[in-house]
Amino acid sequence: MFFFNDEYLENIALIDRNGSFLSYSDLTLKIKEFSGAFDRRHLVFIVGENDVSNIVCYLSCLESDMVPLLLSPKIKIDQLKNLIEVFKPRYIFQKLEDFYENYSLALRDQSYSLLVNKNNLKVQLNSKLALLLTTSGSTGSPKLVRLTKKNLISNARSIANYLKISPVDRAITSLPFNYSYGLSVINSHLLSGSSIVLSNASMMEGEFWKKINEHSVTGLSGVPYNYEMILKLGFNRLKIPSITSMTQAGGKLDYEKIKTIYDGLKSKKINFYSMYGQTEATARISCLMPNDIIRKRGSIGKAIPGGRLWVENKNGKIIDQSNTIGELIYSGDNVSMGYANSLDDLKLGDTNKGTLRTGDLAQFDSEGYFYIKGSINRFIKVFGNRISLDFVEEIISNMGFECAATGEENMLLIFLEDHPSLSKDSLRTNISNSIGINQKAIEITTISILPRLSNGKIDYKDLRLGE
Repeated sequence: MFFFNDEYLENIALIDRNGSFLSYSDLTLKIKEFSGAFDRRHLVFIVGENDVSNIVCYLSCLESDMVPLLLSPKIKIDQLKNLIEVFKPRYIFQKLEDFYENYSLALRDQSYSLLVNKNNLKVQLNSKLALLLTTSGSTGSPKLVRLTKKNLISNARSIANYLKISPVDRAITSLPFNYSYGLSVINSHLLSGSSIVLSNASMMEGEFWKKINEHSVTGLSGVPYNYEMILKLGFNRLKIPSITSMTQAGGKLDYEKIKTIYDGLKSKKINFYSMYGQTEATARISCLMPNDIIRKRGSIGKAIPGGRLWVENKNGKIIDQSNTIGELIYSGDNVSMGYANSLDDLKLGDTNKGTLRTGDLAQFDSEGYFYIKGSINRFIKVFGNRISLDFVEEIISNMGFECAATGEENMLLIFLEDHPSLSKDSLRTNISNSIGINQKAIEITTISILPRLSNGKIDYKDLRLGE
């Protein structure tokens, strides 16, 4: 099998939502059986949750040399139809009852249906293409990340080695299956012969924590939004004796929250790993070890094994001087082949050549630890002043408010979740003083809750549409 071998056949691979165990041997049989539904090499859309059927379909695609695109079950039907029109998949695996034009039922698996395109279109796929994922924030748009089997294996192996994941470990699916970080957790544990508890429950639901204790889960992963929820619940209320490690990636948490999380987990003898990554590099790129969380405040750590990080100036020259800001560049076997915006792009070769320009601004210290300082694309001009939207969000977050910053010509637009202690005038004054622009150029809007994508990140597009 692609992610595991005979060494682990008797180990428990998956624990479904009903508490039933599936060994690696059982999983192997399911994969072989499901693979029989595919013919030749084609594109497959998988629209599903964290469940056995979905994982079996995904692994069957990899085993059968098919190319799956993983999509959220929450995707809007018009977005899904647009993707079908653009990429013309041979197969669609979904729970939805919708049957699309030219598609018919090939088989049923539990509550899922495998649909097949009756026209059997011939689509040219690059020989190394193995998986397609949506970029962060692009669900429903044609922009996809093109990944190879080498990308998947190298990242899974690197993470497994770095976090010392072993066959006795057990993860829980706390993140969406179609999100690169959530998929990375699944891949790294399958590679290690570990167990995975399948759940689609939120961290705010008692069912989620019940499953952790019921199945003695050892590892938990989350994005900043997940940890915000844990902070609201309170660490003292969490009774999770089996947990030995927790990882965070998918965005930046302000230092005070990280320190609170670190202290709370340390008191429970749980190791906390702060990580950084991008879908374009098969999820995870760097890690800050538990003993560096306080010592290296705000750092993303160092590159994972097999990878390398550096910074370049705007002319593409490598910056050797510490504490000097430039674009963060990463190289490693987990760097994707590039993007696909159309059907023709699926036949393209490796345009990245193992190197990823992250689009993030960063610097490193004298010990080689990296620090993100913003995003190249997250800047606006306000009356000649170049403003970092990430920095604005950091200022407001440090004041204790949930926010999102966007902008247009000569206007900074800030959206905040309503809070009893919020004073727009006071906040506007603080921001004006911090970034040096006139208060008249700052517009503050309060909303009940910030719109978020399935991976927990703020949905800036939906935020602006909802104005």
